[in-house]
Amino acid sequence: MTENPPKSARDTAARPALADEMPAVPKLTGWLSRRRTVREYDADATIPDEEIRAILDAGRKAPTSGTIQMYSFVSVRDPEMRARIHEAAGGGQPRIEEASHFFLVCIDLRRVRLLHDHRDLEFEMAPMTAVLKGAVDAALAAQGTITAAESYGYGVCPIGAISEGLSTISEIVDLPAEVLPAFGLCIGVPVGETHDEPTPRIPLDAVVHEDTYEDPSPELLEACYEEMNELYAGTDRVWEGALAHYWTPSPDGSMNNREGELLETLRQQGFFAYRGVDEPVSEPDRE
Repeated sequence: MTENPPKSARDTAARPALADEMPAVPKLTGWLSRRRTVREYDADATIPDEEIRAILDAGRKAPTSGTIQMYSFVSVRDPEMRARIHEAAGGGQPRIEEASHFFLVCIDLRRVRLLHDHRDLEFEMAPMTAVLKGAVDAALAAQGTITAAESYGYGVCPIGAISEGLSTISEIVDLPAEVLPAFGLCIGVPVGETHDEPTPRIPLDAVVHEDTYEDPSPELLEACYEEMNELYAGTDRVWEGALAHYWTPSPDGSMNNREGELLETLRQQGFFAYRGVDEPVSEPDRE
């Protein structure tokens, strides 16, 4: 049996790297306006280690709250572990297994606590603030990583579906107390053309407010639907179906169903161990 050797992005017809086509800042802005998520990857392709480290290092330079950097990336290379994560995330994300690299982007208060311990500083968990600040730090670092990966010509796809199985996924990768998965991130070599029409977004006027918040007018709300329905052009689907999928009341609303999983995993990971929330748990075993 003849086997093809692993392929690098250098050997594929992936779109040109940003560094080759758009060196100027205004061109970078235009390029970002045209970017899109990649959901299909060459499962046989590899990314050189020096490139993935450079990509992650660029993401590490992202802004962070108070310089604390409350996040970690867990690189999951083991195929069996990826398959289990895919199953725990609902089984509808094959890219978790196919992309050259898959990361769990985590809210990490454990390192913060260990840094306190290392200098004999007192530490107290503030669970809701930790989740908010840690999620912001993680998202900013991930966005920097995404832009860096795309600058090399690779495709990326954040995976929000891991929130369907946070507890199980935490156990699969043996996350210790005070570490919580926020989302997944795929980086790999795209299959086919990736830089065609960008995915629609709701109008800028719907997300940018001047001085004070204003509810969108009925006309602007309708414009949101019109813009996003372009995503389903040529099909019998409409955007309101996506809204209903995520936000309808239980038992059908995806977000509502994930709420209990999140609360349970926060307890499991010790985020409520320092302050009583509902039913306080004891301080987590950190051994």
